[in-house]
Amino acid sequence: MTDRRALLAKAFDRHQSGGFEEAERLYRRILSIDPAEAEALHRAGLLVAQLGRLEEADRLLRRALAQDPAETEAAVNHGKILRALRRPEVAACRFRHALALAPAMLTALEGLGHAEREGGHTAAAATAYGRAAVAGTGPAVLHQWGVALDGIGLAEQAVEALHRSARLDPTVPSVALRLAGLLHRMGRRGEAAGWYRHALVIQPGLAEARRSLSAIVAVTAAGGPPPTT
Repeated sequence: MTDRRALLAKAFDRHQSGGFEEAERLYRRILSIDPAEAEALHRAGLLVAQLGRLEEADRLLRRALAQDPAETEAAVNHGKILRALRRPEVAACRFRHALALAPAMLTALEGLGHAEREGGHTAAAATAYGRAAVAGTGPAVLHQWGVALDGIGLAEQAVEALHRSARLDPTVPSVALRLAGLLHRMGRRGEAAGWYRHALVIQPGLAEARRSLSAIVAVTAAGGPPPTT
C-alpha cells in the first residue's frame, strides 16, 4: 500500500508539472498492480482527457466511479468529460449524482446548468444556474442564468441576473449587449441606451450596439415617447 501511494504521489507530481508521458506510465503501473485503484483511475482519466483522448477518459472515470461512487470530484470531472463528448443528458446525470452527495457543490451546480442548457432544457438550466447563484457563482454563470431566465419568459428576473453579472465583471461586452437588448424589448429605452453605450465603450466595433442605439436616438428625435429610465 505504501509503495502504491508513493507511486501515486510521484505520478500526480509529474502530471501537475507537465510531465504527461511519465505520469501516464506511472498511473498505468499503479493500475497494473491494482486495477481497482479509484484515485489512479480518476487521475489517469483526467490526464488522457488533457491529451484529447476523451473516449478513453470516459472509460477510466466510469471505472473510478464504479470503485468509489461517493467521490464527488470524480463525478463532476466525468460530467465535464461527457459534456466535451457532447453527451449532455448523461453529463447531467453525473452532475446530479454529485449533487445528491453534496447539494451545494458549486462546480456540480454550474455543470448541471451547462448540461441542461446544452440538452435544450432551458427551464432546468435556469433552476440549476439559480442554485449556483445562491451558492456564490461567478459572472459567467450569472450571465447564463440571465439568458436562461429570458428564454423561459422571466424578463425581470433575467435583468436582475444580468445586472449581477455586470456588477461582478463590467468588462464583458456580451453581457452589456444582452442586457441592453432585453431592456429595449421591455420598452425601457433609456436604460437600454445606457447599456448599449457601455457595450461600445468596452468594444467600440459592436455594430449591433451602434444600430440599436441609433434606432433609440431616432425614435426619440422623431417625437416618440421619452426613454424610460
